[in-house]
Amino acid sequence: FVESISPPVLEVGKVTRITLVGRELVNAEGLWFSVPGLSAKPIESGAERAVFDVTAAKTAPVGVAGLRIATRNGLGNACLILVDDLPVRSRGDGENPVKLTLPTAVWGTLRDATLDRYTIEVTAGATLSFEAVANRLGKDSDPLIIIRNSAGKVVAERDNDPGLYFDCRFSHTFEKAGAHTVEIRDARFQGNEHHKYVLRIGKFPALRVATAPAKGNGAPGLAFSVLKGDEGSAWVPEWTSGLPVTVAPSPWSTDARRVGNSSPRSIRKPFSTIEPLLMGHGLQAMPATVPGELLGGIAQPAWKPAFALKLTKGQKIYVRGEAKSLNSPADPEIIVLDRTGREQRRTGDADVELPFDYTAPNDGEYRLVVRDRQHDGGPDFAVRLAVRSDSFPPKLTAEVEGLTVPQGSYQPVPILVTRFGTTGPIKLSLRGAPPGLKLTPSEIGEKENAVVCKLEADGTASLALHTIQIIAEAGTESVIVTTQPLIDKKKQNVDLIPIALRDDQRRLPPSVADRFAVFITPPAPFTFELPQALVTLPRYQKAPIPTATMRIAGFDGPIRFEARGGQLADKNEGRTRVYAEFPDATTKQPNGSGMAVSKILSNTVKARIDVSATGTHSGRQVTLIRTFELDLVSAFKITPESPKLMLAPGETGTVRLLVERVPSFDGPVLLHLNPQDGLQFEESVQVAKGQKIVEIKVVASATAGDRRGNLQINASATVDGYEEEVRVPNVEIEVKAVVPKKDK
Repeated sequence: FVESISPPVLEVGKVTRITLVGRELVNAEGLWFSVPGLSAKPIESGAERAVFDVTAAKTAPVGVAGLRIATRNGLGNACLILVDDLPVRSRGDGENPVKLTLPTAVWGTLRDATLDRYTIEVTAGATLSFEAVANRLGKDSDPLIIIRNSAGKVVAERDNDPGLYFDCRFSHTFEKAGAHTVEIRDARFQGNEHHKYVLRIGKFPALRVATAPAKGNGAPGLAFSVLKGDEGSAWVPEWTSGLPVTVAPSPWSTDARRVGNSSPRSIRKPFSTIEPLLMGHGLQAMPATVPGELLGGIAQPAWKPAFALKLTKGQKIYVRGEAKSLNSPADPEIIVLDRTGREQRRTGDADVELPFDYTAPNDGEYRLVVRDRQHDGGPDFAVRLAVRSDSFPPKLTAEVEGLTVPQGSYQPVPILVTRFGTTGPIKLSLRGAPPGLKLTPSEIGEKENAVVCKLEADGTASLALHTIQIIAEAGTESVIVTTQPLIDKKKQNVDLIPIALRDDQRRLPPSVADRFAVFITPPAPFTFELPQALVTLPRYQKAPIPTATMRIAGFDGPIRFEARGGQLADKNEGRTRVYAEFPDATTKQPNGSGMAVSKILSNTVKARIDVSATGTHSGRQVTLIRTFELDLVSAFKITPESPKLMLAPGETGTVRLLVERVPSFDGPVLLHLNPQDGLQFEESVQVAKGQKIVEIKVVASATAGDRRGNLQINASATVDGYEEEVRVPNVEIEVKAVVPKKDK
């Protein structure tokens, strides 16, 4: 695991010597990068430190990139590093402040209760851009930039900028010439040796949000576009699309220009040059087509971008909004109006990036109107709507992203599927995979929402680092399977999750989130399988987890196991719900059995569990991962034979209950029945040990009128010393008087 990288920035066109600090970094063999144009040469490595010379080609894309260390033992965690086209320099350990020559990208460390000072010389009227990159390097940093004049007066201060998490990017025009001091620190005065920062100063674009789409020829997707400036570049996220684009008028999108090799960007115009959009009925709307990409900006709190769509009766459209993924702070709400201005549909409180559909009740013109839920607005409040005639393709997310695969073996790739109305199977294929690497199964069934695939490497697969993508084809469309790497570890006790993602790690650059690092290594000295795909664990009890291993000749070391996932936690943790423990596999005992144990606070739910088997042979550590489903259930279950009982006043009926117990529990069960007006029955019933059917007599009062009600039953039993409570499904009881037939 790599804690930090120094320097945290690479200058294009140069070789940079970087040092990785962490643990288990010995025998480093190379670095994997998520973007092209970067290559590394190992210089030295030890248990807690590895050094590489990294060459960044002039064509390497500017922005945040992913990095992983590859050692003889496998791949490390995903890290983030900045690629920059500004001259890079180190702050060093010298005096404070440090004098800078502009332009520059200077790097340092955010430490506890300290700040770094830099001095720059400016001319009157000069405009410079400033940027702090720290939180976007994956750490819990909150950089603050303060600019002071020669008298010490604050002339600019910037903390968080929308879309950049706790980082900032802005421009400032200096009124007076002379020396100025630039301070950077953690806004909370927190930090440590692993919290690195890059302070960028120069003439580069200060834009953070793109108001026009990138031009894409393939499938739509998120990408980063580089904006060229006089001295350096900046980068913004954009959606690529080949669909017709409609841009709603706003103060920021009346005119556009091309910046460098990027797509059109907006030029700020005063409000007086544009007729503001009206609100409510009579709202000015830009004509748009279906399908299409609709873009607008919520330029001020009262601003509502609107688009006019001509629909026929019964025509169904699918709409999805994008804001956060564009670095926009907008919290958009989408409203559908008919030609009279009457509201037809409105997105709920859920994430607007979830699609919704609308069917036109009549021929005519309809409008899609966007407003900010918080009644906020500004030049950064960009919104993108995708409108389609058919449902959106599914979203697929893999729960792994860095895979070390020995030749002749495999590693699991669990994939979750979120469908947006699409039906049919989903075909999977690999892009960029070397010969000898394959994914099985290659298809997800039309009713499956999760699958565990195998990424297998045969004996011909090349021993090297590879970058692959998993492509999912649903009908005529294809999407890329995305991942969510854990960049930094954060202890979290809420909901008993020991390691959790921070919110600022959930939106990573596409080059990190839409591809996999695969390290193919020599064959493993052992094989490992889990004979049982499903393990059932009753609450408060134990369940065996069989394991099976085989070894090559000459490997006689122990194989250790560790299970993670679901509700599993450390055995010694005070509030542990479930834990698992395994004996080591040895040459004398290659096949054994671990044990899953349920304690208090456990929930009845099925979850995937990952079991890793680790062995060391000839100084090389190998880990193979296998999965199984752990189904945590109640020790007993009671089900009504019939969900309904009908009685006449004064009549007696029987409610039959079926009692099911797990094989490891055969104790008595006590039933508690809630009283009901007009009905007579025992309020508690004992189900004897081993009894599988229980009958409850229910008597309707002779004076009871017509009525319906539910017989509510709670069941409890003592399971291995703990009281287990189970809710029995309600039985509907209807009392209805018999109406005599009239004589003819």
